[in-house]
Amino acid sequence: MTYKDLKNKIKEEQKTLALEIRRGKFLRTPDNRTDITEDDKELYYSYDGFNCWKIERLSWDYRHRHIAFCNMFYNTPYERIESPKKSNHPDTHRLEFHKKEWEGELDEALRDSA
Repeated sequence: MTYKDLKNKIKEEQKTLALEIRRGKFLRTPDNRTDITEDDKELYYSYDGFNCWKIERLSWDYRHRHIAFCNMFYNTPYERIESPKKSNHPDTHRLEFHKKEWEGELDEALRDSA
């Protein structure tokens, strides 16, 4: 996988994740739950009703992927990406996990082409 292909793949994953988050936030309101599909039930419902933790988890994952993406591909300093409260810094282990995962995909493609 080339650098550009990886970048586009990650962008598409982020778009999909954003759509899931947006749909989940819409379904938080009981009045909006009239047109729920089976996929929505699978994604946003737990055994005892609507699962807001799922949306929070997706949002958390989106945030960390976004920070890692901006830092890795555009060398954007963290301070320019976001300025959270002191108690809301990102998980650095998660950021490194994403970077290593993506670098591994690049390395794998380079090894296969050699």
